[in-house]
Amino acid sequence: MLDRWLALHPLWILDDGHLIGDFHTKDYPGAVALLQAQVPLAQGLDHHPTATVGYRNIRLDLWTHDRDGLTQLDLDYAEGFEKLLEGFANLLS
Repeated sequence: MLDRWLALHPLWILDDGHLIGDFHTKDYPGAVALLQAQVPLAQGLDHHPTATVGYRNIRLDLWTHDRDGLTQLDLDYAEGFEKLLEGFANLLS
C-alpha cells in the first residue's frame, strides 16, 4: 500500500521508516512562510511534522511517534501539504 502511495506522491520519499519531503523556495522568507502556512493543517489534524527550515528550503519529516511508525495521519498530512503547495507556487523554486 505504501509503495502505491509513494508512486502517486513523488514529492515524498521513505527514509528509515519516515516520510520525508524536501521543498525548495526562492528565498528564506519563502521557506518560513511555507512553514507558517502549514500550521492550520497540522493543528487541524492534531499531527505535527518535524520541520527544518534552511536558507531556501523546508524539510518535513513525518512519523507518528506514539505509534512508532507511519500511520494514515502522516499520509493525510502529506496530501494536505501538497494541496497547500498549490497556493505557494510563486514561492517555490
